[in-house]
Amino acid sequence: MMNFISAIEELSFGESLIILLLGMGVIFLTLTVLIGCLYLIRYVVGLIEKPKTVAVTKEEATKVNAEIEEDEETVAAITAAITCILSEEAKGNDVVAPFKIKKIKHIH
Repeated sequence: MMNFISAIEELSFGESLIILLLGMGVIFLTLTVLIGCLYLIRYVVGLIEKPKTVAVTKEEATKVNAEIEEDEETVAAITAAITCILSEEAKGNDVVAPFKIKKIKHIH
C-alpha cells in the first residue's frame, strides 16, 4: 500500500498541473453557483416586495407644493445670509459669490 507522501513524490509536473487546474476549476465553479444563488434570492425578494403604488390626494399635493415654496424661501434666506457674510469680509467692496445655491438638503 502506498502512503500519501510517496504518491505525491511520484507525480510528474504535468499531472500536478492537471490537479491544480481541476482544483481551481472546482473553486471557480462553486463561486459561480454561489453568485447565481445570490442573484436568484435577490430576484425572488424583489418579486415578493414589489413597490407599492401610492395614490396622492389633492390635499397631499397641495401640502407638497407648500413645502416646495417653503424650500424656495429657505434657499433665498440662506443665500442672503451667505451674501451678507461675504460682503462683510470684503469690507464694502462689491462681492460676487463664486457659487450659486441651487438646492439645500435637510440632514436629519
